[in-house]
Amino acid sequence: MTLTLDIVLLLGIILFTIVAFVREWMSMDAIALVCLGLLLLFNLVTPEEAVSGFSNPAVITVMMMFILSAGLVQSGLVTKLGYRIAERTGSSAIGASILLLLLVGFFSAFINNTAAVGVFMPVAIHLSRHYRFSPSKILLPLSYMAIIGGTCTLLGTSTNLLVSSLSAERGRGDFGVFEFFMLGIVFAAVGTVYNILGPMRLLPSRVVLSSLTNKYQLSGYLTELRVPPGSKLEGSTVVREHISERYQINVIEIIRGQEKISANLRHTPVQADDILLVRGPMESILTLKETFGLLLLTDIKLNDTNLSDEHTILAEVQLDPSSQLIGSTLKEIDFRRRFGCFVLALRRTSELIRDKLARIPLVPWDTLLIFGPRSRVEALYEMDDFIPLGERDLKIQLASRWWISVLTIVAVVIFAATGLMPILKAAILGVVALLITQRITIQQAYRGIDWTVIFLLAAILPLGIAMENTGLATLIGDGLGWVGATYGAMVMLSVLYLATSLLTAVFSNNATAVLMVPIAFGAAASLQVDVKPFLMAVAYAASASFMTPMGYQTNAMVFSPGNYRFNDYLRAGAPLTLIFWVLASVLIPIFWPFHP
Repeated sequence: MTLTLDIVLLLGIILFTIVAFVREWMSMDAIALVCLGLLLLFNLVTPEEAVSGFSNPAVITVMMMFILSAGLVQSGLVTKLGYRIAERTGSSAIGASILLLLLVGFFSAFINNTAAVGVFMPVAIHLSRHYRFSPSKILLPLSYMAIIGGTCTLLGTSTNLLVSSLSAERGRGDFGVFEFFMLGIVFAAVGTVYNILGPMRLLPSRVVLSSLTNKYQLSGYLTELRVPPGSKLEGSTVVREHISERYQINVIEIIRGQEKISANLRHTPVQADDILLVRGPMESILTLKETFGLLLLTDIKLNDTNLSDEHTILAEVQLDPSSQLIGSTLKEIDFRRRFGCFVLALRRTSELIRDKLARIPLVPWDTLLIFGPRSRVEALYEMDDFIPLGERDLKIQLASRWWISVLTIVAVVIFAATGLMPILKAAILGVVALLITQRITIQQAYRGIDWTVIFLLAAILPLGIAMENTGLATLIGDGLGWVGATYGAMVMLSVLYLATSLLTAVFSNNATAVLMVPIAFGAAASLQVDVKPFLMAVAYAASASFMTPMGYQTNAMVFSPGNYRFNDYLRAGAPLTLIFWVLASVLIPIFWPFHP
């Protein structure tokens, strides 16, 4: 088969999509929709084929699993078990860490692994503080174990569901719930040992344990100013003097004798001898000092202890990818009035932002350093927009009738695993059961869905159809077939796994699966062998992404809290990727033979 204009156009669209993902020109779902639009524009898919992804069983199943995962998290069981480890692990840091990794791996096999990491990340940070080791030693292994746990079952990751659905669409049949378990449990055992001997020991201590003010390098941005008698500020208010607008400074607390005032600061008249806790660039602080005749208290070094007491607290929260705040600035949100707290600094991947915070649009996984009244900060912990990273109350109570959520998940797994119901039917009925028993509200169900993943899946699926329509899948499959004919099917499978693994490091795992499944079918057809081992290679390789922060959502989640660098992922993830490549190349043909 020769290159046609349609193939050239499709290759251009694929290249554009990959570059857009890597460069982060837009969000992943927006890029997928642009890709879909280009496929329609150049008539590479029909309108019916373009919208087929929105009715694909895998997409609907993933949506239902998001809701079931949210129901289990709402029950409090997962969080309760995590903190029980923190309470009862004695003096063994390594023992507590191993138990935590095993627990997140287990739950990730049955619920959304992003939700699992969101629940267990505060537990990991608590353990690191309790045992005095840096959170960077455990957060990346936590992400890795969530990814590995997801490879153990059909429900563990959207990639497995997607590959199973694409297999069924092409007449090869779908996969069983525990069909992935044989190789998945090998990966889990090897991955656990690797994390203990490798990343947990060798990753650098990136996070300063003693102080959030040190972690966010706020020594030059936080200070105290005393209001002497006769100051121009005496009797006035922060709003009346336009301190925020004129000087780019936030007054975040007024200390009046033994009283700390952190609520209604904007309209609180300043009195003589008040101490103002202010945040801003030092040159702006000095300008404010000279303008109002204030006294700079240079002898006081502010830290977490000074800032936190029974009334106020300094804490970290992470922006959930489903948050309605994404894309807005702190000024547009009116964060101070809406939530009653100040954002002192923001960490985005390796970037630390302290200047002009109010004008920066928020993006998923931003980590915010929050200061404010304890009740208002703790209220943020309960909101769906934020993932708390600070220590929580260890006496977390289970929700009433929490066991219904647990039994529902178990029932879905049993019905789907035994073949009594298709996975889609079992998942939908499970969600209905949670709604009827009021274990989750319809609003919580909507918020539990990661719509970015849903739209990404639905919009990228037609790309696989276009590969088949244009003949690109057959062309690439024939090329791999030549490799197989020359070196054997095992070598071809190994090449397919490695190519998928490398592509998913920079591309979305689901988008990679959509690209590689048609190629797997083409390669198997050219060798006249069963396609099942090649599909398994694509599923495992697309999920097992360890080398980059953008290769998998959980990797992105831990980047800022762990204060990681890109090289940390490469050093920790590349050996694990190579180990899994070798294991998959040897074991997949044994578990799923080329000639069954």
